[in-house]
Amino acid sequence: MKSKPGLHFAHANGFPAGSYKKFLRHFDSDFDIAALEKYGHDERFPLKNNWDNQVHEMVEYIQQKFNNPVIAIGHSFGGVLSYMSACSHPHLFKALILLDPPLVLGVARHIFKFAKRNSLIDVITPAKKTANRNREWPVEQDLVDYFASRTLFKDMDKDCIHDYVEAVTKIEDNKRVLTFDPDIEALIFRTIPDNLHQYSGKLKVPTVLMTAEHSNVCIPSLYGPFLRHNPIIQHVEFKQGGHMFPLERPDALASELLSLLPDLIGE
Repeated sequence: MKSKPGLHFAHANGFPAGSYKKFLRHFDSDFDIAALEKYGHDERFPLKNNWDNQVHEMVEYIQQKFNNPVIAIGHSFGGVLSYMSACSHPHLFKALILLDPPLVLGVARHIFKFAKRNSLIDVITPAKKTANRNREWPVEQDLVDYFASRTLFKDMDKDCIHDYVEAVTKIEDNKRVLTFDPDIEALIFRTIPDNLHQYSGKLKVPTVLMTAEHSNVCIPSLYGPFLRHNPIIQHVEFKQGGHMFPLERPDALASELLSLLPDLIGE
């Protein structure tokens, strides 16, 4: 029997891989899927500027899980990691799909580089808000309703919010507590790469950059330079949702990706 092609998925900052169950289930029958539950939490790969160690973390994980080049799908933070990993280790990748990654290029690169040296980075990213977020709740509280009322989650599929709650919390001492460390989540924002220009021309695998129509993260002024630096990349706009569209429209997104994958990988 022919083995299934490998598919590696990388999550957005603060959203463990388990949050994406409804999206990823569409790929189960055709792909061998692997997804590290939480990047940035392995003490062997402490966070440092420009996420260099998380690239090493991703490369090690893919090497452990797959024997052949993989199709890599990454959302937001996970998209940037996938791009950098594919540029530095192209032999591990068959194709990339980058879902609304935060691309710091052009003038923004200089602004972020300066901001990372002082507290301004907490103003232009969600870092401060993240560091100060709630970390525990009464065990009886309905956290699906709690998160659904928050701005970031207001358009999310309720099933995805449920999966997020299951993935990002655990019961401890009769409380629900976060398992994705908010300090790590904040540090990921504070160390966002400002050196993506150094990867220009290094991408060798077929790649799709999919941006959300209503995204406030991957916007034309940022993805424009990215596309110019990487002419191999095909740009596609997803016509529904904002930056969190994989958790807002998981079924529609999966359907669209399954339709474009055969052309992307030449099958």
